[in-house]
Amino acid sequence: MTTNASNARIFGSDSDSIFLAPIGTAVPTTINGALDPAFEDVGWIHEDGITETFTGSKSEIRGYQGARVVRTRIDTPGTTIGFHALESKTQTKALRYDEKSSSTTAGIRTVTRGAGQKVQARVAVIDIYDADDVTVKERHVIERFEIVPDGNRVYTGTDIAGFPFLGEIIGDYTSYESTAATSLGAIWNVTISGTPTGGTYTLTVNGATTAAIAYNALAAAVASALNALSGVTGLSGITATGTGPIVVTFPSAVTLTANGASLTGGTTPDATVALP
Repeated sequence: MTTNASNARIFGSDSDSIFLAPIGTAVPTTINGALDPAFEDVGWIHEDGITETFTGSKSEIRGYQGARVVRTRIDTPGTTIGFHALESKTQTKALRYDEKSSSTTAGIRTVTRGAGQKVQARVAVIDIYDADDVTVKERHVIERFEIVPDGNRVYTGTDIAGFPFLGEIIGDYTSYESTAATSLGAIWNVTISGTPTGGTYTLTVNGATTAAIAYNALAAAVASALNALSGVTGLSGITATGTGPIVVTFPSAVTLTANGASLTGGTTPDATVALP
């Protein structure tokens, strides 16, 4: 028997999040792609976590002879995501209640609510990380996520009056999962090998590639090239130190690759990156 405990996942890292945005909002196309500003984090989620449920049930079609099973099928197939939001804010209240109109004056939000409930459609991005190894990440991108209240909101002095929800995934959705080939880290070593005498190299962070970086660029120039991508990656404040290797520090875990194909001179020059 071959076992690997590192493949057994425990989620619930500090970075786990559910982001919601209006229908039609542009979605990320990579595991770490920056989110459109329209996305809002649901915030704190109940300790019960995020629950994925398959709604289908198996039925059997039997033949006349011996009443044996001839075929099986899945009735009412589908996938729901359940979560219990703990933060009382405009986003969660708009999902729970049928808000017909609202206004805010002098810090007071006034809402007209219908007594019934409505289905609220959103775009969703769900990011979850292994609690003990944030280089292991899953991202689920759902272009239509229909959300309904899923239980009571209890006002008590012994627990948080949260907001339980159940969302139905409509249509196909995209799921990304980091593997050894797409390692994540906040600190990376950049090494230029083979003693090049000219040319350039590039770095690609979360799918976005820098402008050409000189073969002999100092750490500050490397950091500048990466920070220049902030409008695409959403990452700023990237720093770099050292010479061999150059140690690059990002504000959060990222994927990073290097391309040294344009380096010249020396002996088989190349640019590589590695986690420390």
